[in-house]
Amino acid sequence: MWQVLPKILAASWVTFQISVLAVVLGIILGLALGMFRVLGAPPIQTLIQWFVDFVRGVPPLLHIAFIYFALPSFHIQLNEFWTGVVALTIIAAGYEIEIVRSAIESIERGQREAALSIGMNERMALFYILLPQAGQRMIPTLTNELANVIKASSLLSVISVNELTKVGNALIFEHFVFAEVLIQVAVMYLIIVSLLMWLSSWLEQHFSLTQPLQNSPISHFSEMQEIR
Repeated sequence: MWQVLPKILAASWVTFQISVLAVVLGIILGLALGMFRVLGAPPIQTLIQWFVDFVRGVPPLLHIAFIYFALPSFHIQLNEFWTGVVALTIIAAGYEIEIVRSAIESIERGQREAALSIGMNERMALFYILLPQAGQRMIPTLTNELANVIKASSLLSVISVNELTKVGNALIFEHFVFAEVLIQVAVMYLIIVSLLMWLSSWLEQHFSLTQPLQNSPISHFSEMQEIR
């Protein structure tokens, strides 16, 4: 059992790298497009909605296959590692856009109007009032979706990325030890996803929805205006 552990650990590191890059880039892209989805011009909102529908309506395996096998026809060629990162980033962003949209739209409209009434412009209202509250609300849902993206990294075995699932299958046929390898692979996936869950819990504790109203940006901004 222990003779396969070094290879499992090496494959875990590959899975971890791809997952972290995809999660971070997916959050950045999803957050940016999510804001345009809510506050952008109607044509931009429509294009982003088409992108979301495409990502959510097509199986992840097809995204991976298209980037790896079809993009070279357009003179865009990525190696296996970066194909995985790009594919999972697109998948993560496609789901986060809707999470961001629903979180922003769930905030009472009167808060935006109150921010504008005390002198904030649209950008300030978005970044200082809407997004902090939306971020608190989207953390649990976002964590679940990103956990699914991490588990979807197992599909990268079809393009020969040496991640956990591919290496695990190879070790099974090399050493004919099914249970031992599968248990180790499962534990490694559990550790990676648990790290994400721990980070989510930490963020929820530090950005609680129960923050008192007097600590809100509107209150601080109003106090600054009164001082002036």
